[in-house]
Amino acid sequence: MIVDSSALLASLFGEEKGTWVEEQLNQHRTTLKMSVVNLAEVLILLRERQPKLSSNLSKTVKQLPIEFVPVTQAQAELASVARHEFRSLNFGDCFVYALAKVENETILTLDSDFKKTDLKIVIPKE
Repeated sequence: MIVDSSALLASLFGEEKGTWVEEQLNQHRTTLKMSVVNLAEVLILLRERQPKLSSNLSKTVKQLPIEFVPVTQAQAELASVARHEFRSLNFGDCFVYALAKVENETILTLDSDFKKTDLKIVIPKE
């Protein structure tokens, strides 16, 4: 399962859907993956939103059972295709999409923009 930044941040910041995300992370703990692009996105947002806690939260992220996957040329090309085909996906989302496409995996997200793609997603019911 590919972890989107929106899901991980909801858990780290104790947002409304954070508990749901934690349940999903625990349920799929042996198959979690995230692009290093999205890891950077998470770390940037931790520093911006929680500067005093960012160091501890960064350590927490790195201790999670998530495999952080380096970007390949094929993923970069798929990310560019995703941006063209699914205009609502932002830069980070395009790399979530690309990794999920390459790995043939489902995306764990809180971002409804992924509903417009051709990939399977796990998203909380509205």
